[in-house]
Amino acid sequence: MSYYRLLVVSHAVDTGGAERGIIRKLRNIDRDMFEPSFACPCEGPVTHELEKLGINIYSGHPSKRLLDVRRRSLGENRLAIALYPLAFLASVVRLTQLIRREKFDLVVTESAKANIYGTLAGWLARRPVVNQIHDIFEAPVFSDLNLWLVKTVASHFASRIISNSEASKRALVDLGVPRDKIHTVYYGIDMEIARNTRKAADVRMELGIDPDAPVAGMVGRLVDWKGPDYFIRAAAKVAETVTGARFLMVGDAVHGEKSYVDTLKSLCGELGMADRIVFTGFRDDVLDIVSAMDVMVHASVLPEPFGLVLIEAMAEGRPVVATKGGGVPEVVEDGVTGLLVPPRDVEAMAEAITTILGDRKRAAEMGAAGLKRVSELFTVEEMARGMEREMLKALEGR
Repeated sequence: MSYYRLLVVSHAVDTGGAERGIIRKLRNIDRDMFEPSFACPCEGPVTHELEKLGINIYSGHPSKRLLDVRRRSLGENRLAIALYPLAFLASVVRLTQLIRREKFDLVVTESAKANIYGTLAGWLARRPVVNQIHDIFEAPVFSDLNLWLVKTVASHFASRIISNSEASKRALVDLGVPRDKIHTVYYGIDMEIARNTRKAADVRMELGIDPDAPVAGMVGRLVDWKGPDYFIRAAAKVAETVTGARFLMVGDAVHGEKSYVDTLKSLCGELGMADRIVFTGFRDDVLDIVSAMDVMVHASVLPEPFGLVLIEAMAEGRPVVATKGGGVPEVVEDGVTGLLVPPRDVEAMAEAITTILGDRKRAAEMGAAGLKRVSELFTVEEMARGMEREMLKALEGR
């Protein structure tokens, strides 16, 4: 019998980096101590995976109106904006009722929106709330209203806050959130799963790529701030000098922005790269795909809070090329496990990719160093124990 009933709240059910982190944490927390459930707006890849773990799903939290809110605004429809406070209040009340009815002992919020409505619901239900922060909260990425809400709710209504990097923590402190509330717990990866990926040659065959071709790839949601267009432009420059080089674009656009994929494919055509870049779409076998790369590229143009895909690549013994910013330097040792480049610098990115693809010995050394670093600092066991520690601290102060 589990000791504490835990409700994890998130507005996101697609499988991005933060959502893969949720699945790994709930797969590995002590189920003799915590009995987790999951509250979300609807079913999706995340709920399907959590159901396999025997975790109860509570759909309908929050309302659709809250899902339409973006980081920078409340939207463009004036009537919808006027009705937003009512939709927000209704979502908070319904979640509060769920927490009380099901007698949850603790609430953990796992997304930017959930950090607001989930924290207020937990506070109204008189339960301790732990905020898991996956973002770097700063302007202009978030609107002034959203930043004020984050600061107010985190400062006054959350019991404890878990940041996924020291960079995320610094941004919260700069925003005005008390430092002593915030504790960093890095993402982690299951090294056993990482060791049992499919053979790279089999994955390449599936994707139509020659077994001996130099391959660079990017993994992540296809949104503009992740920089997929910069990766494509850098790939075009690499292709000019690296004979037979192929490139992978692993991931899909978020709901409502599917046209962005067409924009990226058009860019490939303009640069003469249509036959050199493979768009895989959404994949639930990310580690298998990464194992088929010679170098993994991280191209974010905004500061990345952590970059789960970085440790996924390192766990597969792959060197990385990553844009320097946010929590990335906490993960990647420049010149040791990969190469860091300035954001939006196509020339520097292309040069770094070319350097690694052209020096197999150095690439292997970087890959080995990355594997060692992940096994020491970024394991799923460390992540789960860190989360348990913070949840128990929140319960102690109940």
